Amino acid sequence: MRARVLIAGSDAVLSEMRAAGDEFEVVGHTRSIRGAEEALRSLRPSVLVLDPELCHREGLCSLPSLRRASPDTAIVLPATLAPGPRLVRAVRVAARDFDRRRGMDGLTAREREVLRLVALGHTSREIADRLVLSVRTVEAHRARIQARLAVSSRSELVRWALDNGLLTP
Repeated sequence: MRARVLIAGSDAVLSEMRAAGDEFEVVGHTRSIRGAEEALRSLRPSVLVLDPELCHREGLCSLPSLRRASPDTAIVLPATLAPGPRLVRAVRVAARDFDRRRGMDGLTAREREVLRLVALGHTSREIADRLVLSVRTVEAHRARIQARLAVSSRSELVRWALDNGLLTP
């Protein structure tokens, strides 16, 4: 799935995101903070790329209002706006984080329970016994969880669970 990106600022960033190919879908472009707020509310993009010059001109105090407009949207605010591979990498990482944050919504109750037990250090056999499942079913759940959360190892699952408050009472 392509990351949905909103650009607030210069045409150079817009061109760079479009040049990145099929990885990103530019869903909007605005040249003002107010326009960005409105677009965030209506478009709900994965990532907002915010031109630092726009912030300087209109004020950083706008960041909280941008966050309120679309709480799940990741905001990329580079120190300087030099379009190129570094900016594309930053947007890619932000999009991945967005997908991970939203990933919990896509998990079933059983998958959340399997994830919690994996994060607590239980083996597939222990999880299977505890949930009265086969080991193969537990492993299938874990594979689906890893795919949805875009992680590739057990340690990344544990890190995701910790980062997202799954292990807090």
